Amino acid sequence: MSAQRSSPKGVFASVLASVLFGVIFFLAGQLSSSAEVVFAWRVVATLSLYLVALCHPAARRALGLLWRRLIVRWWMPLIALLLTTIVGVQLWLFMWAPMNGHGLDAGLGYLLLPISLVLCGRFLMRAHVSRSQWIVVALAVVAVGIKIAATPQLSWVTWAICIPYAVYFVLRQRFGLDGPMVFGVELAVLSPVAAWFLLAASPGPLPAAELTGLITVGFVGGIAMVLYLAASSMLSMPVFGLLSYVEPVLLVVVALLLGEHMQGADVAVYGILAVALAVLGVDGFRPPRVGGGQ
Repeated sequence: MSAQRSSPKGVFASVLASVLFGVIFFLAGQLSSSAEVVFAWRVVATLSLYLVALCHPAARRALGLLWRRLIVRWWMPLIALLLTTIVGVQLWLFMWAPMNGHGLDAGLGYLLLPISLVLCGRFLMRAHVSRSQWIVVALAVVAVGIKIAATPQLSWVTWAICIPYAVYFVLRQRFGLDGPMVFGVELAVLSPVAAWFLLAASPGPLPAAELTGLITVGFVGGIAMVLYLAASSMLSMPVFGLLSYVEPVLLVVVALLLGEHMQGADVAVYGILAVALAVLGVDGFRPPRVGGGQ
């Protein structure tokens, strides 16, 4: 991994993905369908985008390269299956949380995720972390510490997001499974599960508004995930992890719009994170120093 890899396109893709995730998080809270049905629509819609992409020769070459990588070692398909399981649970949980009053818990999970990514990137993959990025990490740790101290207990939703997802991204990069077609293959593996959820749902036509909402969540969620995974391959793990703070802030705002309530300490937590994001913004667009590291 390049020590200074921090593409402006990667920054833009990450931020746009976070905004789109916030949109579908809000839409999911408005739907009457079950989380399993919404998950299934996301899988089907996003997989269809990948199938269309296969019309391009570059996508087919990327798929062939992925296939050769998977068969080079007997255990690589097992790693791929583990990644598929993790991302499948995350896709479902992202829909389930706002529907069941756990939007703030999910937001906290995504708040903890960047710390996990930065630390995993630094200590497991030896990625470069600049002085400014360490300051951001320190501010984030303080904010999360305040949040944990003010909360009697942390929901399982929080831990189910921040730990497995960090493992997912680290394994993707560690085993070279962060190519453009990997997520499409994961969705193809998940498609039988999605089909089962749709077949198990109550039969009959859906209201036009509900169907429109499901289609919107499916395709917008697909675009957001493609952008998110593209950002993960264009940015170093620390930068990618720190930029991920945009999403939990948006998810908390959405959770409040959906009727959940913030505790007093949360104001301080997100105030500290606002400062951290400002530091990150300055550092992310600073040109790299020539002739040495920071």
